[in-house]
Amino acid sequence: LKRPCAAPLSSAAALSHSAPSCTCSGEEASWELGASLRPSDSRRRLPLHARSSLRGQCPIHAAFPGQRRRPPPLVAGSFQARKTMAGDVSGPGGSGRAGISPKAGQDLPTRFVCQACGICVATSEALQETRDDVAVFRRLYSTEASMEKGTKTVACPGCESALGTRGDNMFTLRRDRVVKRLERLEILVCSLKQQEISDLSPVLRESFPHCNISTKVLLKAELRGFQLSGQRPNPDFVVVVHRNEGRALLTDRNGFYHDVLGSAWQQTRGNVLVVLTRAAPKADTDLFDQQMLRSLSTQGDQPTIGAISALGRVLTWESAPSKPQLKQLQLLTAKAYFREPPAAAQGIPGQWSKPMPKVAPSASAWCALL
Repeated sequence: LKRPCAAPLSSAAALSHSAPSCTCSGEEASWELGASLRPSDSRRRLPLHARSSLRGQCPIHAAFPGQRRRPPPLVAGSFQARKTMAGDVSGPGGSGRAGISPKAGQDLPTRFVCQACGICVATSEALQETRDDVAVFRRLYSTEASMEKGTKTVACPGCESALGTRGDNMFTLRRDRVVKRLERLEILVCSLKQQEISDLSPVLRESFPHCNISTKVLLKAELRGFQLSGQRPNPDFVVVVHRNEGRALLTDRNGFYHDVLGSAWQQTRGNVLVVLTRAAPKADTDLFDQQMLRSLSTQGDQPTIGAISALGRVLTWESAPSKPQLKQLQLLTAKAYFREPPAAAQGIPGQWSKPMPKVAPSASAWCALL
């Protein structure tokens, strides 16, 4: 391989010359001439692969192996970055449903929910087509949206209403029974202390950006018999945060938040989270202080908080959540966003699991309609 410079170059003089810098991109190699090329040799500004006898190897890389360029850094707009932001069902933080990641709140698919109960039945990722009064999907979001026995009817996993039919590996749902929802996740954060609300709100927003956060400072005088029925906007996910300052009275007969959690559980179908600060778990991988929760549920006359923690809906930390707790928070917010059917739970009061009573329109409302 001949050097582009015609003049002889000794090893000592080579140190004073700058080597040609290669801009080889792989299949097509071009090069930029360094100071070793005289102006009169401008005719040599040619791709060298055609003249190379090194089995197609870039001559610059062969002659100057130290000049090989480093790969470009990963940028936000690259394919790999977009793939990471889109979520991976096998990676941490994914919701496990069609690669949907709660972290990428801006890229979440559109939800198609049951008009009767609001549970997500399908998403825009699986939408095949829409025709007149039906929408056709390749798959359903909820694996529990099963067919009635002996028929091909698709039933809602929440209220068991008939939503459509199945045939030829497609799901045809009626558009008058399955509606599209574009709203953000409505999160309500409650506490007896404003500082706890202020500290937790940024954590929630970072975990699930596609949300609106409302706050409410609770008063001890209003805790007994508390109801969320008049809260606007209607929350999809309720977080109760409590600062641990000794004996934690959370649920049941003497608990501060028993009626708050009961009303929230009933209204959101179990999409509730209890956060205790100044109570770090003993192990980094634990979601909560197991010894503390066991003591509260078995010796502190608060069995309900033990049942809630068994569902993964209690987090305790000192001042900030750990990585496993952040992943759990992302999972819970995603479940609330897609209104997944509540899991069967032991130890949850029966009154909490009853559906919300439908309020009849008042006389003034009828007059307004007329």
